[in-house]
Amino acid sequence: MHPQLFLRTYWRMELRPQVFVAMSLAECYQSRFDDVIAPAIRSASIDGANLEPYRVDLSKTGDSILTDIMDGIAHSQLVLADVSSCGNDPATRKAHRNCNVMYEVGLALACRQPSEVLLIRDDRDEFLFDVSTIPHMTLDFCDKETAIAKLSDALRARIEERRHEDDLRVRLGLATLTHQEAVALAYFAGYGKPWSTGYSESVFVPRLLDKGLLTWVGRFGEKETYRPTPLGYVVARLSLQEMPIPREE
Repeated sequence: MHPQLFLRTYWRMELRPQVFVAMSLAECYQSRFDDVIAPAIRSASIDGANLEPYRVDLSKTGDSILTDIMDGIAHSQLVLADVSSCGNDPATRKAHRNCNVMYEVGLALACRQPSEVLLIRDDRDEFLFDVSTIPHMTLDFCDKETAIAKLSDALRARIEERRHEDDLRVRLGLATLTHQEAVALAYFAGYGKPWSTGYSESVFVPRLLDKGLLTWVGRFGEKETYRPTPLGYVVARLSLQEMPIPREE
């Protein structure tokens, strides 16, 4: 599935307790995943759940690899990419890096905050200009204990720094929210009593569903029931701050 179509259709705020790992899948790199990257990720936790590494070659969804990549990048807590040099260009003699990994880094930077993307490498070669401002660190994979500790600290720091209010998806949700949609969303979020009711049958419900701000709960009696997604609750709260909604007494 094309990345743009995936983000328009399936991108949601719910993040799984995992870290998406982009790295060379060559056998010679497997030990750094098994001995350093995976243990470092599993040592970190969020909301009481230990994080798990997620690599597309280990996926069992049966979807296309591009869909797995986009789903993992969009719905993991963080994106970790090993961008270590993997050889030298025969023409320029400069170090080059895995093109598949760099493609995944580009996708991550298009839909995640820079602080949610961590680049690691084991070389001292000239770094790429385009990603030189993205958080990155050098690890010695031969010194396993030090590398695990260093990477674990960096992952925990990224988790602590991330704030929903700064998330691109929140800002996008606010930017596309009309006043009427904000009122409807506030109704479903339970933030006081909005100035209008009857939103379960509202024309705004399909719009909020399309934007990933509402999710269907079920049908009770003759009424359909909805609740905000995690993204919807954050957008609803911030929308009340940015566009105060009149309320009934």
